[in-house]
Amino acid sequence: MKPNFIVFLFFAFFPYGEICGQEMIELKNPSFESPDPGAGIVPSGWVNLGAIDQTPPDIQPGFFNVSIPAHDGENYLGLVVRENNTWEGVGQRLSGFLHKDSIYSFSLWLTRSNSYQSAVQGGSEIRNFNNPTILKIWGYNTKTAQEELLAESQPVGHSKWVRYDFVLKPTLTDFDELDLMAYFAPGFERMNGNLLIDNCSQIVETEK
Repeated sequence: MKPNFIVFLFFAFFPYGEICGQEMIELKNPSFESPDPGAGIVPSGWVNLGAIDQTPPDIQPGFFNVSIPAHDGENYLGLVVRENNTWEGVGQRLSGFLHKDSIYSFSLWLTRSNSYQSAVQGGSEIRNFNNPTILKIWGYNTKTAQEELLAESQPVGHSKWVRYDFVLKPTLTDFDELDLMAYFAPGFERMNGNLLIDNCSQIVETEK
């Protein structure tokens, strides 16, 4: 019985990820949940990265005629891109670093609403922000202000939740912030569109 007891204590004090030298970063509020969802509200744990003269992202569903149920929990993030050449995004300071030349796996769920009814900032005409967009994932170093595009999705033109898997490999420096930005899909530049994001995974180091 003693050898088994020793093995049990070893794993209790040294989780599997640490034994294998595997770093794992858990995001705060990865499914963008909120007790008070609404338009122009940034989810807790995240910061707004959109243009300062434009409205912030939305915690959906239920606003601008968006009714797709959440993939995980009750809420998800709604981002738009606009004909005035602006776009929305959010970022989060990480609990650790994405280290230069290390490789990480990361996934989340994306979809697009067929209806996202809103006016462009400064205008009164209601437009349907329903064109495809892409997701860009950036690494950012809060000390040096260096940034790097780590991954981007294929155009998201579907209206059902689909899991997207990404490989993140910083090449410039270490990053302690992860940014999620909506952007124009090829062929839809400066056209109104929306991107819905839910259920972000942990960021898991796969190789050094």
